[in-house]
Amino acid sequence: MKNQEVPDKILIERFRTGSDREALGTLFLRYMELVYGVCLKYLGQPEAAQDAVMDIYEHLNRKLPGHEVDNFSGWLYMVSKNHCLQHLRKKSNLLTVSLDDPVMQNGQEAHQEDEEFDLIVSEDIADQLHHCIELLPEKQQLCIRMFYFEKKSYAEICEITQQPMDLVRSNIQNGRRNLKKCIQTKQRLGSGTDI
Repeated sequence: MKNQEVPDKILIERFRTGSDREALGTLFLRYMELVYGVCLKYLGQPEAAQDAVMDIYEHLNRKLPGHEVDNFSGWLYMVSKNHCLQHLRKKSNLLTVSLDDPVMQNGQEAHQEDEEFDLIVSEDIADQLHHCIELLPEKQQLCIRMFYFEKKSYAEICEITQQPMDLVRSNIQNGRRNLKKCIQTKQRLGSGTDI
């Protein structure tokens, strides 16, 4: 079987074990258009997007061996997006908070457009974000802080809070929705107005 026909999971395993030096290249080529599309969307310039694609390949070379990946295309989408947001943050010295659904634990890809809520805010608006988090119900606040700021997985949050997966997922989704409304209201009314 040629590498082009081999499933993603097998290529990942071959790359991890070092039995196939071309496995990562084959895997990356499958999704290079996806990576380029994400980079172009966030960075806005073809040259910057091309540079980011190469950076992401190098990142995969270093990081993929240490990650369990069930859904490679969804995981790669998130890696690409996070890389671009980090690049934008460094370039403009802005605080970036990404409040979108992760690739769910069941292997389903996130609804990339429908669920997306990226907030790139300057330092003064970051205060609004933290104020809005304080206004969330306690369980939503806890889950949002652990998931977005402490980078904990759904499973880790379940273990820490002793809540079932559905409740953790619901707290994160509802918290994100409430945060979005609060921040949009604050931006409309001005930072001096309390909600």
